Amino acid sequence: MLSDRLKQKAKVGFALISGALLPLAFAPYDMPAMAIVGLLFFLIALNKQDARKSAWLGYAFGWGYFGHGVYWVYFSIHHFAHAPLWLAIIITLGMVAILALYMALFAYLLNRFFQSNLLLRYLLAFPGLWVGLEACRAVFFTGFPWLSLGYSQIDTWLAGWAPIFGVLGVSWFLALTSGAIFCVVYCQKIHKIMTIILVFSSWSSGWALQKINWVEPAGEPLKTVLLQGNIPQEIKWDRDFRQTSLDIYMQMTKRQRDADIIVWPETAIPAFYHTVQHGYMQILKAEAQAYQSDIILGLPLMLEGTKDYYNSLHSVREPKDFYLKRHLVPLGEYIPLKPLSSIILGFMNIPLSDFSAGEEQQPLLQAGGYAFASSICYEDIFQQTSIDGLPEAAYLVNVSNDTWFGDTIAPYQHFQMARMRALESGRYLLRSTNTGLTAIVNQRGEVTHQAPMFKRVALKGEMQPLKGAPPFVQGGWWLIYVLIVSVLLVGFLKRDRKE
Repeated sequence: MLSDRLKQKAKVGFALISGALLPLAFAPYDMPAMAIVGLLFFLIALNKQDARKSAWLGYAFGWGYFGHGVYWVYFSIHHFAHAPLWLAIIITLGMVAILALYMALFAYLLNRFFQSNLLLRYLLAFPGLWVGLEACRAVFFTGFPWLSLGYSQIDTWLAGWAPIFGVLGVSWFLALTSGAIFCVVYCQKIHKIMTIILVFSSWSSGWALQKINWVEPAGEPLKTVLLQGNIPQEIKWDRDFRQTSLDIYMQMTKRQRDADIIVWPETAIPAFYHTVQHGYMQILKAEAQAYQSDIILGLPLMLEGTKDYYNSLHSVREPKDFYLKRHLVPLGEYIPLKPLSSIILGFMNIPLSDFSAGEEQQPLLQAGGYAFASSICYEDIFQQTSIDGLPEAAYLVNVSNDTWFGDTIAPYQHFQMARMRALESGRYLLRSTNTGLTAIVNQRGEVTHQAPMFKRVALKGEMQPLKGAPPFVQGGWWLIYVLIVSVLLVGFLKRDRKE
């Protein structure tokens, strides 16, 4: 007989492995069923455990989940920010340790308040708590909704729920599926037929919802070109290479004479706007006017008369049209807790690491005769960034520089989240990046055109401006929060009073 301590250690190891399975559901592995398997194994580990032990099991699960899913933080900090190996390891482990706390809290609450009523535990409390903490993770500590489980289902029937409830709604039905399977396989005296019908209805309804056209064309399709300059991060901000970089994008642009819209990546111009305003930008504007093209590009902007500078997106034919990035990357773009963070940054080499954040409400930029909703880099992992511009915006534009992630799984995870924004908002997405993944995504979240990674490419395709809005944009984004609170409130009131 194994000792109780050894059994508990085995459970901790099982929980760790269960968590490590979840990232396999996401890109680039693209095994969405592993999300169901990982959650199911986690439920097995938590079965009949007290709240304190459950918290430790949840913490182990979180270490497997985020340790596997965001290991690339180390790569970015060490290889591109040039931090010492020891510091890169400490920062990465610290980040995983914090994210794992959400899983510890989840497991504690589930086994503290929802032990006896099995239907309540697995069909209401389990998905409600899971999605509730995903929502919290998207907000607290500046927000980091990376690896929310709903993203892994972008190519399954459950994605049909995204235009109604968003990615959190997809996570809900995914967690419900795992909880229901646990009920059917492991629980006694349970309404198994009802549970099977519930799961079947969730998935079949998702399939049916995918057939609905939530939006309609706002005009004729536009010819679009997305530039991927493939500028190595090591020399991107090198002053000696700056002119070469500018020449690369200028020459790529001059070859696109029949394009309605041309999009350059984030900080494609590695210089402040005012330093190129009267030379390079005038030439570029003349090119755009000569061929009746609109050019959208990323570059840093310093406001006149101040020392504040911003990561911006600019519509070239309109000199005063800028979008200023709102959600900045901690340590990479701004310095939180400055006394401590300044010490850490002293060990790194990150250009322009103290940007200012743009206002939450900004006018929409225009290109191709239509307004569009803007996002820069990882802003597209936040739902509100896209929703703010709808339904006025006819399409979405995201510019990014995922070069920081190298050849890791991060660019693929990021692109998967960007696809979800297109599906939720019912809009085409034009996504231009420095090294990939550059792509055109339609309103169903499907990739219509995609450039290969680490290649210099001018990706050509058509984009359909759209009008109208799916339910998520019209209010579904808050319905999921009402659902979370309602379910957890009902669950708490109906819990076993002995608990």
